[in-house]
Amino acid sequence: MISSPTQTNPKPEPGRGKAAKALAEMAGLLRGPHRVFPLLLKLTSDRIRTSFEPRHLYAYASTTRPSEEALRLLVGWIRAAQRRDGGIAAYYSLLTGYSESYPEVTGYIVPTLYDFGRSASDAASIAAAEQATRWLLSLQMPSGAFPAGLHGEGAQPSVFNTGQILFGLVRAHSETASADILKRAAAAGDFLAGVQSEDGSWGGIGAYQGSAHTYYSMVSWALAQLAEITQDRRHAHTAERNLDWVLKHCEPSGWIDGINLRGHPTYLHFIAYAIQGVLECGILLRRNDAIEAARNSAWVLLRKFETHKHLYGAYQADFKFGSHFACLTGNAQMSCVWLRLFEITGDLRYLNAALKMNELLKRLLPVRGRSGVAGGVAGSYPVWGAYQPLRYISWGCKFLADALLLEQRLLQKYEACELEAAPCVS
Repeated sequence: MISSPTQTNPKPEPGRGKAAKALAEMAGLLRGPHRVFPLLLKLTSDRIRTSFEPRHLYAYASTTRPSEEALRLLVGWIRAAQRRDGGIAAYYSLLTGYSESYPEVTGYIVPTLYDFGRSASDAASIAAAEQATRWLLSLQMPSGAFPAGLHGEGAQPSVFNTGQILFGLVRAHSETASADILKRAAAAGDFLAGVQSEDGSWGGIGAYQGSAHTYYSMVSWALAQLAEITQDRRHAHTAERNLDWVLKHCEPSGWIDGINLRGHPTYLHFIAYAIQGVLECGILLRRNDAIEAARNSAWVLLRKFETHKHLYGAYQADFKFGSHFACLTGNAQMSCVWLRLFEITGDLRYLNAALKMNELLKRLLPVRGRSGVAGGVAGSYPVWGAYQPLRYISWGCKFLADALLLEQRLLQKYEACELEAAPCVS
């Protein structure tokens, strides 16, 4: 089966009954009774928190945990989740433990490891990024594509996974100047160009559920990054065509139609994917129409966050209704989007919302616990919520680490500008 990014396999599995899946996960406790206590502890903790604290967990002012400490916890979780093969597990389940290595998330975690390694002078994180890159290169298919699903689940090509791994290859090339890595990255870009549909979408070979998805704007972002180093017009043109297709689905309400997860809610994670991909691709391709479309969507969610003190874990069309749990990964992604919009516009309202969101998320990081728990970002809050229930997920750690690294960089720049009484954005 062709897997889509970061859900239960770790994506939704349309043909698999929820009851059968739950039973299979519960059986993990029989094989690992040492996981019973951490499971009960987390369930009790979230139950108490949701009963006695404000349900929105809104952080108004005080910093409860320094971002530097939170970053060390997050990257520590990622490094602990790196398997012997060099890949990074998709998740740690409170029922079944670590999953197998997951190519997709390993790919886009590589830049995060390099960013933290450079900012904190942490050689172990850079070594982890290099090990992950070697493993990813071993998985590339003759077509240039990378496989769907967890490692060992099959060899079907995946458009989304190939795009997310491309982020890692582009960054690894910039760090090492390796001609071989650049050649492999270009081959991945050629595959993506070759399977793109006439309308600019990816809805055929390698697309999840065989459908086109607007959150594949993340693939366009990766291709735009690749085009900057290859100077291959085909890669840039492929990114442009998909961006044009996605923009046709951007509604005046801020809603981005066409996310198309059949049989599943439209989780904030995927909404944020679509927004982030449009924004970053628009910046790289110098497309003001894309930046404005992303800003419109991001502003709608910012106003909802400021007004209601939370974001829902899933939304229905036009953001009219939502599901009452938090998708922590989607929250972290929106922080990244707001911080980038602050960087390019200078509008302090984006910075203010992102700082509040980061404080909210840092409060939920477990400081203590076994490997797989300490420093982990749960799929949902409370932990039994609909998105990745009872799991700490690697992509949640990646996006929160990205948000905190962005926060650090922009605050340093902003504070320096304040001291010089100079304009704070370029």
